[in-house]
Formats: sequence, structure tokens, C-alpha cells
Amino acid sequence: MSQTRSRTPLTLIVAAMGIVFGDIGTSPLYTLKTCFDLSGVKQPNLHAVLGICSLLFWALVVVVCIKYVTFIMRVDHDGEGGILALLALASPPPQFGTMIRSAGLTLVVVVGASMLLGDGMITPAISVISAVEGIGVISSALQPYVVPISLVVVVALFAVQQRGTEKVGGLFGPVMVVWFVAIAALGATAVVRQPEILMALDPRNAVEFLFRNGIASFIVLGGVVLAVTGVEALYADLSHFGRKPIVLGWYCVVFPALVLNYFGQGALLIVNPHALANPFYALAPPWALIPLVVLATAATVIASQALISGTFTLVEQAIALHLAPRVMVLHTSRSHKGQVFVPSINRIVAVGCAILIVTFRSSDRLAAAYGLAVACTMLCTSIVYYVVITRVLNWNRLLSKVLVVAFLTVDGSLVLASLPKFFDGGWIPVSISAVIVVISITWLEGRRALQSALAAQQIPLETVVEKLPSGMGEQGTMVFLTPDPRGVPFLARHRWVRDRAQEERIVVMNISRAPTPYLAEHERVTVERFSLRLIRVIARFGYMEAPRIDPILKATAAFGLDLDRDDTSFFYADPKIEPLVPGGMPDWRRELFATLLRNARPLPDDLRIKAERRIELGVTVAI
Repeated sequence: MSQTRSRTPLTLIVAAMGIVFGDIGTSPLYTLKTCFDLSGVKQPNLHAVLGICSLLFWALVVVVCIKYVTFIMRVDHDGEGGILALLALASPPPQFGTMIRSAGLTLVVVVGASMLLGDGMITPAISVISAVEGIGVISSALQPYVVPISLVVVVALFAVQQRGTEKVGGLFGPVMVVWFVAIAALGATAVVRQPEILMALDPRNAVEFLFRNGIASFIVLGGVVLAVTGVEALYADLSHFGRKPIVLGWYCVVFPALVLNYFGQGALLIVNPHALANPFYALAPPWALIPLVVLATAATVIASQALISGTFTLVEQAIALHLAPRVMVLHTSRSHKGQVFVPSINRIVAVGCAILIVTFRSSDRLAAAYGLAVACTMLCTSIVYYVVITRVLNWNRLLSKVLVVAFLTVDGSLVLASLPKFFDGGWIPVSISAVIVVISITWLEGRRALQSALAAQQIPLETVVEKLPSGMGEQGTMVFLTPDPRGVPFLARHRWVRDRAQEERIVVMNISRAPTPYLAEHERVTVERFSLRLIRVIARFGYMEAPRIDPILKATAAFGLDLDRDDTSFFYADPKIEPLVPGGMPDWRRELFATLLRNARPLPDDLRIKAERRIELGVTVAI
């Protein structure tokens, strides 16, 4: 058991506050106001307030409490959550081809994950700027400083990511506890003064509001979705703390605080419709405005952490499943394997957030673009969830269909209601998502074609055994890194390699991904001896583990195979892509794949093989 998981439940709950609940926990800053803006109701009245507050309450109950906490978060892959973990569970890779199948299910997952990454740039921007706008409530003279301060805060947020989620969570957790206590207290005070707001607990108010105002009321769901946008990041961050601390934190702290604050804002609007300009800050007495702005700014910085850390996790899973090119992934915790930092993604998202803040300049405009992509992700998660519970968990198909159809009805309504946002800026995350989908599917299919082409050029192991001279091969060891361990690459086309192989021992090494997040050390390698001169090593890593050569060398030594020597050389391919005529990839996709391949992090870099032991061999490959 890891050190992180062995800590007390209270410590874990507090730390989880700083990682998984930030996004969903700061939605009261802008959600209720956005709902009224979308409804077209200029002057809040009792009917509208009760209807919208009821929609927000039941969205939290149905989407978070029932769908995710009760059902979806119970389905994890050895502790890992997120839509890509569901894919690995539903479609594990075959033995000698570590890539998942590029079927319809894969496309659904890629779309869902890409939408989450696309909205990932808006989350820090809208969270931070909505909090900093509180200085405009204190004094209108401070309004011009909202954007510059927001930029400084966002830059600082991304600068601390390299410290890792464990340290960040330990720092941010107590702050979020104070945040939830504060918003609960503000909301409860207003509810006590205007208790009729509690009628919003009756779902009939939500239903009546939807049907009374026609299409305008339905569009309000595009604002309601903002109350649950952090739930996908919450699921993706499941591995950081486990399900129990997250569930306890949700029901004991987060859920009550959110409901009290939404109802408190509604209660205030009943007696003071003019508070609609900024209902969240209107809850606070004048003396508390400055401390609340400071606390809200800190909380929104933390809010961004949930999706940022979830983004890093998704990227690592995508690389392991061959859905993305290799980039540098740093594991930031020795006590917990699931915590990672991806420098290149951190820089890209940071720049994107800064551009969005400068371009949109207000939370109202950002809210108009926010939510569509995450709603699509929730829809995709429901589809993959159905595949997992029926094919893998073997649940009753009829009951599974009833359950998932209910989920899809809710998710589909949120997607349809959010479609108008496309023209108000929602096209930005959707466009980012579309680019990611094209890159991901092209990389997957290109890698598959490349693997097949390289396999066609290698010599089967049985043929090599027959042609190799007898003896031990005293001159050294040639280790061939190959995606297909059923043959020896390079011998057919490289005379120098073929001649050298006559004097040395040959090891065919395949680095594959297991369909589970982690492996025990005794499961790390399989060693097969075809002769004294020819050995096959299958090295496996879970899709949440960093592939390294050192644990492989240590594991092979236990089999009596010493590869950690100065006379051991590691050979790997440097493919040169050419058109395959006929039947190859379309020209534009082949060029895109070739570009991605040139810029991907080389496998020996990931494995951390010493430079003087590497030998890169050019290979012409037609795909």
C-alpha cells in the first residue's frame, strides 16, 4: 500500500479538496448569473429563482451524486479513473500488438478525452477571472486591473505544477476547506433570512420552469452544466486519492456547501433583484468583500488544479495506449505512482489560458463559451460505461440499458442546450478537440501501419536460430528494440548488422504495455531462450507506469541474463516514411504522421538508455 493511501481518511479528504473538488467547488462564482443571462429573465422573480435553483440542485444530485459517485466511480481500472481508463478496461491490447483496436469505441473515447482537454484551457481562465472580478465590486476604479491580475495568477498557477499534485494538494487542501466553509456560511445566512427558497428542493419547480418558458428555459441547461463541469476531472483524478475519500469529501463538505450557496444566492435575488449583477459577492457584507475576493482568487487557482492534474493523467494514459506521440512525462511522487507532470502540455495549456483571458476579458463572455465540450465528454463517458458494464462486468443488459439511457437523456439534454454556445466562443474548445482527435486517430493508425511494415521486414526467430553459428557469442550483446518480438529486425537490410550478429549474442526485446495500470516487479519480464545465441525478452509496464530500462535490466539479471554491461548495444529503428502505392494512407495523413513521428520523444530517451549504448538504424517504410 502506498504512503498516500495509508494516510488517515481525514488527511486524504483535506488533500483531495485541493485536487479534485476545485473546479466544481468554485462554480457558484458564475453559474447562477449565467443561468439567468441565458434565460432572458432580466428581473428575477420567485418563479424564475425557484426554477433555476431547483435545476442546479437536481443537476448536482443526478449528474454527480447518482451518475458519477454512485455508479461510474465504482468502475475503475485497478484504481485508475477517467474515460481512457474505461477504454483500457473495455478494449485491452492483444499480446503482441500493444495498441488498442481503432474501432468505433476508440473513436468515442478519443472524442470524449479530446473534448475534456479542449475545455481544459477555459477552466483556469474562467475560474481565475471570475474571482478577480470581485475587485470591481469593491471599487469600479479597480476594474481595469482584472485582466492583468488574472494573467499573473494564471502564470503562477502553471509555474507550480512541476512540484506535483501531492505537494500542491497538501498546500491547497486547507485553503479549499476554508472556502467551502465560507460559501456555506454565506449561503446559509441568506437561506435563514428567506427560507422559502427551500421550495427549490421540490423537482416540480425545475420541471415547471423548463416547460413554462419553452426553448428559452431549455437553453438555461447550457448554464446549469457549468455547475457540474468539474465532475469529469474528478473522475480522472480518482487514482490520486481513491474513491472513499472523494465520496466522503463530496457528501460531507462539498455538496452541502454548494447547495447552501446556490440557494443563498437565490434567496438574495428574491428580495434584491439588483444583486443579479454579481449575486455571489452580493452575499457578503461590505467588511468581508476584500477577504472574500482574496479567498475566491486562491480557491479558483485551486479550481484549475483539478482539470490540470486530470489533463496530465489523460495524456500519460493516451501515450501508453498509442493514442498520442511520446512526450516527456515526469512522475512527481515516490509514494504514489499516479501523479505525473507533463511539461509540454503544461506550457501549451498555460499559453492557451493566457490568450483566452486577454481575448474574452470577462467571466460572462467566457461562460458563454464554456461547458459544451465537457457536456460532450460526459455523453461519451456514458457510452463507454455501458460497454464496460455489459462486456467486462457482465451486468444484466436490460437493467444496464435502462440505466445508461437515463444517463444519456440527461447528458444529451445538456449537450443540446449548450449548442448555441458554439457561436459565442464554444467553437474554440471544440476546434481544439477536433485537432486533437485528428492527431490521435492518425497517430494510432499510423503506428499500426508502421508496426505492420516493420514486421514484414524482419526475419522470423526460427529462421535466425537455424542460421546463427553455435556458441555463446563472446564479442558482446546486440539488443534489438522491436514492436513485434516474433522476429529479428534489421538483419535482412543492414549488412553491417548481419555480419556483426555472427559474432554476438542477440536479444530481441519488446517493450509492451499491460492492460492494467501497474505491474508487480515479478511480472516485469518474460525471458525465452531459443538457443545460446538468441534470446527473447518481453518487458511489460502498466499504462500508468514510466517505462525505464533499469527495472528491465534488474529483472533480466534475475533470469541469469546480464545486459547491464559496456559491451551491450541497443538497436532501434529510425523509420523513413514513404507512400505505399496502392492502398496506403492518404497523403495528408501520412505527412501528418511523419511529422508527429519526427517530433515524438524517442523510445530510448524514455527508457533512459545511455547514449553510448544506442545505435539508431535507418529503415525505409512504406505506409
